[in-house]
Amino acid sequence: MNLIDPKKSLEKIAGVVETKSFTNKLKLIKNLYTKGSNTAGEICTEVGISLPTVNSLLGDLMNSGEVIKNGRAESQGGRKPDLYQLANEAFCIQSVDINKFRVRTAIYDCSNEALTEAETIRLTLNNEKETFEQICEFLIEHRKKSGLDDEKIIAVGISMPGLIDSINGINHTYLKFGKKSLVENFESRLGRKVFLENDARAMTLAEFKFGQNDQFKNVLGIFIGWGIGLGILIDGKIYQGASGFAGEFSHSPIFESRDITCSCGKKGCLEAVASGTAIVRMAKEAISTDSDSILARIVRENQGELEPYVVVDAALAGDQRAITILSEVGLDLGRGISILIQLLNPELIIIGGSVAEAKQYLITPIMQALNIYSMAKARENTQISLYKLGKEVGLMGGVAVVNEKIFEDVLL
Repeated sequence: MNLIDPKKSLEKIAGVVETKSFTNKLKLIKNLYTKGSNTAGEICTEVGISLPTVNSLLGDLMNSGEVIKNGRAESQGGRKPDLYQLANEAFCIQSVDINKFRVRTAIYDCSNEALTEAETIRLTLNNEKETFEQICEFLIEHRKKSGLDDEKIIAVGISMPGLIDSINGINHTYLKFGKKSLVENFESRLGRKVFLENDARAMTLAEFKFGQNDQFKNVLGIFIGWGIGLGILIDGKIYQGASGFAGEFSHSPIFESRDITCSCGKKGCLEAVASGTAIVRMAKEAISTDSDSILARIVRENQGELEPYVVVDAALAGDQRAITILSEVGLDLGRGISILIQLLNPELIIIGGSVAEAKQYLITPIMQALNIYSMAKARENTQISLYKLGKEVGLMGGVAVVNEKIFEDVLL
């Protein structure tokens, strides 16, 4: 099956029976890509295709190499049913993790395992076409160097910051140029179907699909890097909002009494006092008063580079000023999170991003603030958890977006 452009494949098929067979095969492939492995009976129930048809289609897909058997499932009172899964080499996807100053990419198989080592380039995200071209050249070159069959790489998942309308493929903040949407521009250059999502939503989806216990269906993901991102899952589905902008929590003016201007132009936003950008600002002030501190030494060893992770490293090494900075940030974050708890009553709140690598230096003050600012009854059934995917959560976010949306346009 040609999975790079299923729409074109459908256009070439003559006849209702052949068209139905093709779309049903896509449904089976999507089901197995999403579930990992499944029985014919479960596929029948979940996809809405009769069992004889499912068995026939699975036979065809095994003959063409897309599907393999993977042992047997638990018995439900009779013979143990066969488990089916996608062959690892059935297709691959390229995942892209973009932040304000870096782009990372890697290629993943059908089991969501990395086939290539992640590569990174440094650049400043903006609205210049040259920046877009630099990203595309980097992604194409990674594909070439992978040594993989290029025809097996069927889609690209992109996780990036900004006001993103993922339905229409538009980023209203970054890489805005020309008349076409960002997704149209990427698809034109990369020659593949591209799925775009806001980084916080993509990372929340990745944690939900691949990292956390899936017993939770109402989940918030709060990711603290240079900024603060929020992803909202309601009944297991990402909540986009009317225009795709749900989750712009960081620009809520919670601290209007503080005379700090946010990147959005307002004063007192949560991002202005509790993001990685705020941490770096406070760290610079700390270094100016104590050039012999652990923090100052680590910055010198990093050739003057001061990013949020550097402050986290200093805190983990015992620097008291860095610990104090993270404590202040945690208290402010907790105050903001208490509002979310009372508005949305989530079962689980995931704390992630480079700043979350501080672990208890961040989580303890967050919990202290929740005890102060949120109602006990509202928070009693809400669990706070550090992210499980760690530094790979951005790339896994791109994988999760493809996993969620692949073949959607054809099947709908």
